[in-house]
Amino acid sequence: MSEPTVPQLLQSVGLPGDFLDQLLKESDWSLVIKLHAVFEAVLVNLIVHRLATPQASEVVSHLEFNNTKAGKVAFARALGLLESRDVAFLRGLSELRNRLVHSIQNVSFTFAGHVANLSAAERKKFRAEFGFALLQLEGGAAEYDRLLSDHPRAIVHLAAYDCLLSMQFRVLAQRRTALVEALLQRSAK
Repeated sequence: MSEPTVPQLLQSVGLPGDFLDQLLKESDWSLVIKLHAVFEAVLVNLIVHRLATPQASEVVSHLEFNNTKAGKVAFARALGLLESRDVAFLRGLSELRNRLVHSIQNVSFTFAGHVANLSAAERKKFRAEFGFALLQLEGGAAEYDRLLSDHPRAIVHLAAYDCLLSMQFRVLAQRRTALVEALLQRSAK
């Protein structure tokens, strides 16, 4: 099995492998909206694949994204496709996207402006939702603080990469486990 990559996961939903990199050329508003759309598609694809029921695609695609009891994120979590840090990122992204899409005036949204207007509690929440990829690194807290003041969109972009890679690794691990279980059953006969 080859090593999982973000481009492979993006290509599995019909996007170019460098789609996330292309988003860096877009506005902050567009980055949020398009990232959310990417995760909608990836979650549907992974859930349907995990269920091994292609005909469920239409039903799964109509689930709400962030419903904590019956949404795509909750479903993917229950299937073992997401870790808690992925759930935090996806919930944060979804909440941000929902705030942006309900008024056209938000098209001028910037992460710099957004972060500057966050309360202390909101900054802590932003850090928990989007900072994990950086904060787990040695010296990551200082790097997070630097990016938060100089280039906050990089934090969100990195968190998206981290979440996609985490999802890809979990899927491959599940496939490996299923293969080993099948081989064990076969050899037990």
